[in-house]
Amino acid sequence: MIYSLSQLAEMLDAEFHGNPDTKILGLCPLDEVSSDFLVFADSAEHMKTAFASSAAAVILSKKPDDATKPVIISEYPLMAFAQLISVFYPDIEKAPGIHPTAYIGAHVKLGQNVHIGPYAIVEDHCEIGDKVVIHAHAVIREHCQIGEACEIHPHVTIYPRTSLDKKVIIHAGTTIGSDGFGYRFIHGVHHKLPHAGSVVIGANVEIGANTVVDRATLGTTRIGQGTKIDNLVQIAHSVKIGEHNIICAFTGIAGSSSTGNNVVLAANVGISDHVRIEDQVTLGARTGVAPKKVLKKGITYLGNPARPKEKALEHELSSTRIPYMRKHISKMQERLLELEQKIAQMTAEIE
Repeated sequence: MIYSLSQLAEMLDAEFHGNPDTKILGLCPLDEVSSDFLVFADSAEHMKTAFASSAAAVILSKKPDDATKPVIISEYPLMAFAQLISVFYPDIEKAPGIHPTAYIGAHVKLGQNVHIGPYAIVEDHCEIGDKVVIHAHAVIREHCQIGEACEIHPHVTIYPRTSLDKKVIIHAGTTIGSDGFGYRFIHGVHHKLPHAGSVVIGANVEIGANTVVDRATLGTTRIGQGTKIDNLVQIAHSVKIGEHNIICAFTGIAGSSSTGNNVVLAANVGISDHVRIEDQVTLGARTGVAPKKVLKKGITYLGNPARPKEKALEHELSSTRIPYMRKHISKMQERLLELEQKIAQMTAEIE
């Protein structure tokens, strides 16, 4: 589909400058610019690159004085650019219907306009809401509730008694509701603790590929609404995740820990058991949190063990001075030895 500059600006409710009939064939990134395509620039350096490229137009937050191409001006240019992605590259919508190879168990309630793909399995006593899409080879086990407009991608496994609110997206290979890692070592044997709890996932949650959310020992493992979880994340039994969290790849959260709302966990964060993280906390990449710690509201933590950012940076800077300090101490030791030798010589002469 080809759109004009003015048509795109109208879709975005944004102003534009330049030829309104400029034809836009699609969107492209700055490192792979194609002529007749629209690019996004979010810094002075990127604007310079965009205007020097063969792109047809640029989307920005404000019009520069030296613009050499047509521009669309949006208060939030990245979100406007993302909105146009769905215009030029719309999702392939799945037609409602159940594939002949899919298995639907007994006493399953299916909403309207549901799509269930090849070899997908929905076991007994499940409730599937309106407009749900279940892709090929997904498995939804007994007594699960899948809310309106959820999308379950291929090879997702959802264990019994899991509940998803509306518009939840779960990407390929993820497992929801598996047993937690709970054992007790008695008389030389690891004894497994049963996990009879459930998982509850709030509305508008998105969970990446090959992530695992374990069900609670008793009670609920809970993911708050609006939270976004990356690929390859481990969330253990009885964890409570607040609303609108961001949890990046390779992060692990041990059992019975909790986060508040608007928490950010950067890549490869490790959180031990029974940790409480208050609202608006940020943990930098590779931060480690010891068991039973409480991280205070609004603070950014770094390092292992986790410390407030200022203290962590102070410790890091101090550690970089250790080689200099060792060299300085070595010189002082040499000087002290020289002085001791001179004192011993002077003492001998006096005697």
